[in-house]
Amino acid sequence: MFELKAQEATPKGTTQVGIRLGLPLGATARYFFTNADAAEGIAGIYNETFTVTGLYEHHFDLSALTVQGFAWYAGGGAHMGVRRYEGSTKFIAGFDGILGLDYNFAGIPLNLGLDWKPAVHFTTPSDLASFAVSARYILNRK
Repeated sequence: MFELKAQEATPKGTTQVGIRLGLPLGATARYFFTNADAAEGIAGIYNETFTVTGLYEHHFDLSALTVQGFAWYAGGGAHMGVRRYEGSTKFIAGFDGILGLDYNFAGIPLNLGLDWKPAVHFTTPSDLASFAVSARYILNRK
């Protein structure tokens, strides 16, 4: 008999690096340690704030329902950084969530993503309306 198996949107061991346009604006890097699980790091600036964020993401392949390379993902993590707030520079830290859509182009090593990344800070007001578009180059693509 024939066995039908869907190809995962992003294979294990894939590394993606690129830019994030939105809140925060900055650099992004993502590494897939399984076909569906990834770690993402973001270094970003916005509104007199600089943060470094680490996220765990679980990706759900939508290729069977849409087009090859399309997925959605959800996850969470933490951040730390500095923010100018009420006339002084303060250390900030907190928790982040992330929910997004992802597309890997078939013919070129490019990943595009759209996400919502709310951040809850321990010492300053939270950033709950943080949306961004990311463009990442896919390294070591086979």
